[in-house]
Amino acid sequence: MEKVDVVSAVASVPGLPANPFGATGSPSIAVPAGRHLVVETLSVQLDVSPPGSQLEAFVNYTCGGNNVSLFVPLTFAYAQSSNGYDFYAALQAVRLYADPGTFIVVTGYSPGGSTGTLFVTVSGYLI
Repeated sequence: MEKVDVVSAVASVPGLPANPFGATGSPSIAVPAGRHLVVETLSVQLDVSPPGSQLEAFVNYTCGGNNVSLFVPLTFAYAQSSNGYDFYAALQAVRLYADPGTFIVVTGYSPGGSTGTLFVTVSGYLI
């Protein structure tokens, strides 16, 4: 396993990362090859049809060569009657360590409906 020099990866300005990273994907975000991604903020948005259906979300990523599945609690955001979907969202402060060259992927599950578009947004830094 590759060792990461965390001390040298931090900027000389306290509190600011040397290599900030932020991205939005549907349904995934690629971690750059050769760099670990430390995720500090995670946001997801999912929609489900028909309205009133239950919905749950998971964020999947690889850390230290192991697959990790993280449950993300969702909050109902709004209903859009014009297209028949309910929208759910979440915003979480986290500390996730994603391996280089892998993906952070959001998945959804609804026992009585079907998921529509899945969005995931992360912010953090590369080391």
